[in-house]
Amino acid sequence: MKLEWIFRVSAPLRAAPVVLRYVLASAIILLFFALRLAAAPYMGGFPFLLFFPAIILISALFDRGTGVFAVLLSAGMAWYFFVPTFHSFELPNLKDALPLALYVLIGLFLAVTVEALRSTAERLAKTSLALERANDFNKLLIEDIIHRVKNHLASVNGLLHLSFREISDPDAQRAVKEATGRIGVLGRLYSRLHLSDEATSICARDYICSICDDLRDGVIGVRPVGLRVDVARIDIGSMAAVPIGLIVNELVENALKYAFPDDRAGVITVAFDRDGLGKLHLAVADDGVGFDPASSRKGGGTRLVHSLVQQLHGELERSGPPGTAYDIRFPSEPLGSMR
Repeated sequence: MKLEWIFRVSAPLRAAPVVLRYVLASAIILLFFALRLAAAPYMGGFPFLLFFPAIILISALFDRGTGVFAVLLSAGMAWYFFVPTFHSFELPNLKDALPLALYVLIGLFLAVTVEALRSTAERLAKTSLALERANDFNKLLIEDIIHRVKNHLASVNGLLHLSFREISDPDAQRAVKEATGRIGVLGRLYSRLHLSDEATSICARDYICSICDDLRDGVIGVRPVGLRVDVARIDIGSMAAVPIGLIVNELVENALKYAFPDDRAGVITVAFDRDGLGKLHLAVADDGVGFDPASSRKGGGTRLVHSLVQQLHGELERSGPPGTAYDIRFPSEPLGSMR
């Protein structure tokens, strides 16, 4: 039985007038008294036993004061009807007073304890409700922030497109075109941020697979290049998701640009998992023409990837030829608290 249901049923009873609460408590005691009479041949020397459930029920439905009233009423009825001498309040044998006194003490303890438990449960229920409302508000706030960021990125992209028409220098045009492309990618990444119930993390598999689907449709197209994705179902912090997505996008586009000249066929692999040391491992590799190990020149895309890896507090290793492989390892703990 859920606590919310008990609170909903008993709330009007707790707000009822004192007289009505005492009348209802008396009715419950009389009901259990009738049960005690019916079970008299089987109860032996336990005159108070069946009244304990009545005290617990009354204390839970009403309040501590009504519970105390139930203890005293049931003690008086048990004393009069079930304690020798019967149908009298006399106690010729003082030994019979000890069970009666113990019953009263235990009954009062039950009434106070049940009331305390109920009050604690009510406070916990109110706190839980407040936390749920705060969590819902936070999720709405994050969704609104993501929506606003996407709109601002679209505005910036539009301004860059307008500026592109007024630029005649080829190098400047190329820089503006790359900038608009990356801003467009950033906008698509934000549209992929489907947060979990905690509103602080996303599923890496769903997120990275959706990015690779966009790359297949928008960048690879009909080229004879395959894109394989092997991503573990790991939750990543929402603040780390954007740099991870940008790294995947940049490295895959970089492989398509340089690894397969003259429509050469090949395969690009994107993998994401946790390594043996507990760090997250992102790997992007291709089987293309590879790179010149003697060349130290770094393009804008490579510098961007290094900057994003630093944001993740990670390390980047590049290997090849044959082909080119990027291995990026970074800790999982700081992902939810990145700045």
